[in-house]
Amino acid sequence: MTAILTAEAMGKAYGGRENRLPIIEGLSLSIQRGEFVSLVGPSGCGKTTLLMCLAGLIAPSEGQVRFMDRAVEGPPIGLSVVFQDYSRSLLPWKTNLDNILFGMRRVVGMDKAAKRNKAKEILAAVGLTGFESHYPWQVSGGMQQRVAIARGIAAQSELLLLDEPLAAVDAQTRADMQDLLLDLAQKFQQTCLLVTHDVEEAVYMADRVLVLGPRPTRVVREVVVGLPKPRDQLVTREDPVFLHARHEVLQLIRDMRHRKASA
Repeated sequence: MTAILTAEAMGKAYGGRENRLPIIEGLSLSIQRGEFVSLVGPSGCGKTTLLMCLAGLIAPSEGQVRFMDRAVEGPPIGLSVVFQDYSRSLLPWKTNLDNILFGMRRVVGMDKAAKRNKAKEILAAVGLTGFESHYPWQVSGGMQQRVAIARGIAAQSELLLLDEPLAAVDAQTRADMQDLLLDLAQKFQQTCLLVTHDVEEAVYMADRVLVLGPRPTRVVREVVVGLPKPRDQLVTREDPVFLHARHEVLQLIRDMRHRKASA
């Protein structure tokens, strides 16, 4: 497979020389086209800061991020982000359909009618047929979340970055949204990088899990999940391969937490 995104010896620090606070240091990773990769790590290790650097929304202090073999010096065309606070990322003065169309503004090779039909198709794929003309504030939080994810998919980006998009919903909705995301990624051949604090979610959804260390963070281990697709909330989570990968990641994070507490 071809690497679509790479970070090489990347670092990010805040403050000046005397009060420098390193968040990321010497971090390298690569995401291959067609993969679904999860990022996990101890609380406060800098997961979101890393995602913002990869998205070109924050400039790294050192090293380099490359997307589609070009240096990232700002938000690149072909990369989309679904933020944790999805309600604030939607435009409240636009309907759900128009929010999707807004996400498609950079899509080339499609006229307005084709974009509109595609937007309706993607809204249907996330279970929102009949809510095209509603505004985000007229639907539930779970529906808003579906609109945000649909907008990310509709952009036809080469890579979709997901910053804990399922953190604010109940357990059943979360399970449903996990399966929906996996289905959409397969249907639209979407490469995804998911940041999550939930280890079980990370293992359930990913082809690979990248485990980050404590701040200043770096990738300390890559866990190849090796589970077949499609995934199933009952069967997959009882699979010995799932349990082994889950145990490996949890043990690693626990060990890091204990070392930090005893330091």
